[in-house]
Amino acid sequence: MTFPILLIAVFLLGLALVGALKEGETKIGIALTVIIISMLSLYILAFGVESKTEAISKGEYYSTQCQLIETNIDNGIFQSSTNKLKCGDAIENVTVSDYKEAIEAYQNSNVQMNKLN
Repeated sequence: MTFPILLIAVFLLGLALVGALKEGETKIGIALTVIIISMLSLYILAFGVESKTEAISKGEYYSTQCQLIETNIDNGIFQSSTNKLKCGDAIENVTVSDYKEAIEAYQNSNVQMNKLN
């Protein structure tokens, strides 16, 4: 939900930036540019790191708590292929790309932890 709000804010600030530059207000234009760059940087720092840790925790969950039942299930032209996992008593369908990303993130985190030890 935060991404659409950020996108709208950056769009509106961009419009204000264009208006300020058309009016010859260079100082306001520079200030708006700094604000836009700062907002985008903070968003990337805040949510970019979170997605890595989330992928690692999902990869750990898939590796330790789940059993891969079916792989690369074709869901038609407009949907991604999925893997079927049995996690405890529940069956979960995870896209192949999400599954690979999570498992690779978990395996890479284990490799890095082993290098530190």
